[in-house]
Amino acid sequence: MPEHYLQADNANLCYEVEGTGPFIVIVPGGNGGSRLFRRFRDLLVEHFTVVLYDRRGYFRSNLTGPQDYSKRLETDVEDLRIIMANVTQEKFILFGISSSGALLMTYLNKYPETLLKLFVHEPMLYIDTFEGKDELQKFHLDTYNTYQTEGRNVAMEEFGNKYFNELDYYILVRKQKDDIVNNWDYWFQHEWKEYPFAKVDWKAVKTHREKTVLLYGIDSTGYNIREPGKAIAEYLNVEYLQFAGGHIGFYFESKKFFVNFIELCKKLSLLPEQQN
Repeated sequence: MPEHYLQADNANLCYEVEGTGPFIVIVPGGNGGSRLFRRFRDLLVEHFTVVLYDRRGYFRSNLTGPQDYSKRLETDVEDLRIIMANVTQEKFILFGISSSGALLMTYLNKYPETLLKLFVHEPMLYIDTFEGKDELQKFHLDTYNTYQTEGRNVAMEEFGNKYFNELDYYILVRKQKDDIVNNWDYWFQHEWKEYPFAKVDWKAVKTHREKTVLLYGIDSTGYNIREPGKAIAEYLNVEYLQFAGGHIGFYFESKKFFVNFIELCKKLSLLPEQQN
């Protein structure tokens, strides 16, 4: 797949474009990379023009100068904007998961006119009224301290045990042990404490509720990763829709997840009903 590069503010952003049909961009979460979404992308391309990209600082999107990490979230939002402005002037669908939740909601508030629909799968983003938010923020701080004192592997175990079912834990924690390709260190350093508790204008999000779709994986039922999205859905008074698999159902159950997604897109008139 051809790689495209776009110079942004002190970063060289890498993205891929494939397929035909309405534009959809997939925003990666924790490790910032697009690799995990390629199975899903390869199914979507029969219906959509799919944009995959690596967020700055991850994989192929290299940093080229100093970063203002006090504005990390705002920079992530602007990176997404300039990539899509370079790809199309049409409205597009936004799909993201997990730690990209703050990025997705902030983008929605800032650039709603660019979006057809926003799909948010199991966001790790805590609304202000979330019960136990203070304790969870302390957990994230304690795990960050573990990262600093005992290293990434131990911190990842704490993170995985807190949030995931066994299958998601296997891919996202156990298989990542000592990995040097997935930049989990960068995530711990700049997003783990910040993004789940980012300041989001939830009243503004509510004005865009008709554009917002919250999803969770059936296999995440009973696990903590399901709960933040449930609270957001309740606040917005929208349905929390069940899909195949767990936190990364688009990877483990890609075909079933794809069928769920296509059926939902048809229901939402994003695709024609008669399309196979």
